Amino acid sequence: MAVREARLRPEWADLYPGVQPDVWHVAAALVPLVLRQRLQNQRSWEFTRRILLDDHFEFRGGRQRDATWTGVLSRVEDA
Repeated sequence: MAVREARLRPEWADLYPGVQPDVWHVAAALVPLVLRQRLQNQRSWEFTRRILLDDHFEFRGGRQRDATWTGVLSRVEDA
């Protein structure tokens, strides 16, 4: 699967209004929605981790980010 998908874990659903839990979404489409919500509701939130947190979302698909990866790095710790 070439498209990276994310699924919100039900226990975190109250933090992400507008994102249906337990449904696979295109991850890139979720990023602006989640980022906007975080910046509006958590003004002190800092860009220290991924926008879609591993603890809150499950992921599938997409290309592996190994030594051959030439795309955009999506985590602060990737730099």
